[in-house]
Amino acid sequence: MNYKIVQTDDYKKKLVRFFRKHSDMLSQYAKTIKLLESNPFHPSLRLHKLQGKLGEYYSNPNC
Repeated sequence: MNYKIVQTDDYKKKLVRFFRKHSDMLSQYAKTIKLLESNPFHPSLRLHKLQGKLGEYYSNPNC
């Protein structure tokens, strides 16, 4: 099952600014987004469920 990541206009603007400074990370970002869309629980994403009041959310240390 494939998922679709929706990016807001504000996010896209920040992304452009980020890649102006960190163009070397563009390929890693693209790879991570593709993997996240195809399988959000893939082990290489290193996602883990948070605990306590934030228990419904996941953390990604790759960010």
